[in-house]
Amino acid sequence: MVEILLPDQKVFNANVSEISKRIDRISESNTMAKLLHANFQNWLTNSSMDPVKLTQELDSNKDGIISGDEFAELLGKMTGERPPEWVVELVFSFVKADVNRGIPISDWMAFLAASGLDVPEDLFTAPVIITGSLLIDSPRVVSGQGISITASFNEPVDAYEIRVVNVERGDSESFTTLQAEMDAPILDEFLLESDEAGEFRVELLHMGIRLDEGSFHVEPAPEPETPDEIEHEEEMVDDEPVVAPPQSNLGFQELVDVLQAARLRSDTQHIIEQEGRHDVQFTVLASARTLLGEGRYRNGSTLTCLSEEGTKFELMMVADEREFVVNEVHHASVAPHSWSLALRQLVCREV
Repeated sequence: MVEILLPDQKVFNANVSEISKRIDRISESNTMAKLLHANFQNWLTNSSMDPVKLTQELDSNKDGIISGDEFAELLGKMTGERPPEWVVELVFSFVKADVNRGIPISDWMAFLAASGLDVPEDLFTAPVIITGSLLIDSPRVVSGQGISITASFNEPVDAYEIRVVNVERGDSESFTTLQAEMDAPILDEFLLESDEAGEFRVELLHMGIRLDEGSFHVEPAPEPETPDEIEHEEEMVDDEPVVAPPQSNLGFQELVDVLQAARLRSDTQHIIEQEGRHDVQFTVLASARTLLGEGRYRNGSTLTCLSEEGTKFELMMVADEREFVVNEVHHASVAPHSWSLALRQLVCREV
């Protein structure tokens, strides 16, 4: 016996209304259609037919489709003889269905409802109510630092939207992330970076509905040295050239192990600040845009990576024309940037 499961009742009722209007339009210009539908309504009423039992008996091959042949058999029982094909085509036109393809059961049940039968409420699926929450890794950061934010949902979503509002000015930026770009259908972690100080509000939206919000404060970065101070310093170091970040003494996996063992955010940040660069080979697991990235990282790519040792980490790449494909292997010089407490992962920057 085929199971009948209908969509959300509001969606179903809208379909019933549309079919009723279509029946009226066709009947106004086609007397035969009007007569045929009136006879069908009378037969349904006089037979006291249960719509579920009728549908299950009618769908003889149990494929969830009312075919032209199956409906012709029903009309044959009504009239005592099998109707010509044009009669079946006329009825199918009420639900905009093709005789060769048949009528999906949800449309067929809507046609029965439009013809006067009461459809049991227990056939309708309950509407899926999406709820979501935001977890902001740190409420206060210094300009230029990344903020790890996790969006989570009670059910899988096709996409979601993040709106970042500058509270003082009132302007905002919005970013939409598709499910294919998420860490999981119900979970996604991303980085926000702002080179502008101030109070910011982050809103999580799904289908235009705000599910949750949070805030963070960006403090100004330390004032840069004045030209006189820089000149004096250069005199003191006797024009010593600026050097690139040194190579780390720790291996990349060793660094991750040390950070995993640390218990406090302050400890992890202190370790990271003492680190140099690492040359890492990795496989790309996912790629997303770096939202509100600072300087040369703004609107670049944030990659979810898997190192040779099997460690998962995030890597912010310099914004350029490169495209990163899942499962591709890359090599890069990276500098540790922060530690995500939410996912227990290292976040790095390309250098």
